Amino acid sequence: MTAGALTRGALGVVISGRCRDVAEHRSANFPVFARGHSTLGQSPFTRPSAVNVPVVIEPQGVTPGVEGAFPAVEVKPGDWVMADEDGVVCVPVGLLSQVVELSQKGRDVDAKCLEDIRAGSGVQEAFRRHRGK
Repeated sequence: MTAGALTRGALGVVISGRCRDVAEHRSANFPVFARGHSTLGQSPFTRPSAVNVPVVIEPQGVTPGVEGAFPAVEVKPGDWVMADEDGVVCVPVGLLSQVVELSQKGRDVDAKCLEDIRAGSGVQEAFRRHRGK
């Protein structure tokens, strides 16, 4: 699957389910982000049905409205999907500049907190000073 995706120009994949062969994906430097891992292959469960159409990602295993649940997310063609080992987010293309601005502000605040903590300030004191918490 990785070889086929790379051949088609994919830069990575986000799976709203489980995947296998994680070591192979990593050795090919192909980022794969999934809800979990499995020993079962995808053949019995998945079939591509459409390309370049909106997709709705529903929360799994958490009751909507309960802490930890997220609302269903619609990912549209052109949206930015960003992922790392902490998780995956979708940024609607129309909100990209706003999200970049807010992200930079957050990084700046975190850098100030870290600087204070390294200088001997307590974590709570640094957060209160720079985050207002």
